[in-house]
Amino acid sequence: MTVAAAVDKQARSHGYDFAGPLGVGAITIVAPSVSYLLYFGCNEHGCPPTRMSWAQYTENVLPTWDQFFSLEVLGYFVAYVFGLAFLNLTIPVRDRLGVTLKTGERLVYNLNAFETFMPLMGALAFGTYINGWEWAFWTWIWDHYLHLLTSAHVFAFALACGVYLASFRSSKPLLAAGGNSGNHLYDWFIGRELNPRIGRLDIKLFCELHPGMMGWSILNLAFAAHQYQTIGRITDSMVLINIFQFWYVFDALYNEPAILTTMDITSDGFGYMLSFGDLVWVPFTYSLQARYLAMYPVDLGILGVGGVLLVKGIGYSIFRGANSQKNAFRTNPDHPDLKHLKYIETKSGRKLLVSGWWGISRHINYLGDWIMGWSWCLPTGFDTWVTYFYVGYFAVLLVNRERRDDGHCRIKYGDDWKRYTSIVRSRIVPGIY
Repeated sequence: MTVAAAVDKQARSHGYDFAGPLGVGAITIVAPSVSYLLYFGCNEHGCPPTRMSWAQYTENVLPTWDQFFSLEVLGYFVAYVFGLAFLNLTIPVRDRLGVTLKTGERLVYNLNAFETFMPLMGALAFGTYINGWEWAFWTWIWDHYLHLLTSAHVFAFALACGVYLASFRSSKPLLAAGGNSGNHLYDWFIGRELNPRIGRLDIKLFCELHPGMMGWSILNLAFAAHQYQTIGRITDSMVLINIFQFWYVFDALYNEPAILTTMDITSDGFGYMLSFGDLVWVPFTYSLQARYLAMYPVDLGILGVGGVLLVKGIGYSIFRGANSQKNAFRTNPDHPDLKHLKYIETKSGRKLLVSGWWGISRHINYLGDWIMGWSWCLPTGFDTWVTYFYVGYFAVLLVNRERRDDGHCRIKYGDDWKRYTSIVRSRIVPGIY
């Protein structure tokens, strides 16, 4: 059997995720709608604007077409993404080999997200130092937020269509194990091609860490600037949100090699799910708390700040400790620092940790990530439930990812996975789930 045939068979025997074509069709409608609902449901008129009548709401909140979409802003957004892609190809890189693919090859990845991010942040810091928080750049982002959101939607949709059509090219690229079902809607959403590339630009890795993650930090800073322009200072809650989420981005970009062993890179194709998630969902929904604080300032005080810092520290310790341990073990399982770890060896040759962080639960890193999510929401106070949308959504996302990963591993490891799960019983939360 040829490699292509083997890949095709695995893909078609994989089964549907997300309840199949009907489910992904619903997500394709619901997820973009939620990103707009968070904007229209949390704004200067209330969060949510429950004290307004429908007539007042339509007059004061719902936009005209010109307020909703701007071709000029779309052009700026495209230039932003293409500019980052150009830097990805030209900035000196830390070349790393990815995991072994089904074809037996290992792709070379350009790892320079951190080297791109820091000069970008330096330029913004210099511009703010020269012009102050009243800098027109920050004001422009606030004034054109809805235009930017719509532009990101348009670009993400177009990119998903482009890579899907390109996956049918005559050179027959390696397809993702879950994105070759034969149903066009499903495969477009999940991602048909595993590693779509333009020359040395790996589109999936680039979108995971460059435009969306960096854009998230830029939006947060713009919201801090708006708060300063409105009340003449930046509150402790806004400072915490910016530091926490900036550190999350900084940490992800600095530890870029760790992403090469994640399910997004090793297993998932690149389709609308990742295109939308990377370019729209991450920057525009994850920055909700900072946008709220720009309109509704909250002062936490020393005790409030201390409590939030404690939650953050617990979450980060679990998240980074677990991910670093897994990446180190996969990179060099024979390293002296890892000799205390226990594992089982599968028939495929892979080793599965059953001690250390990964002996506590199969996805202990998810728990740390979720706890950190609480530290992003708590600084907004308790006057609205909208800003806590993230922790609810994130819990559902993590459970879904764990279930998908469990299904993939059952196919991949067979009886070895049953043996592994009999040892490490908890899925995410030790002793609970």
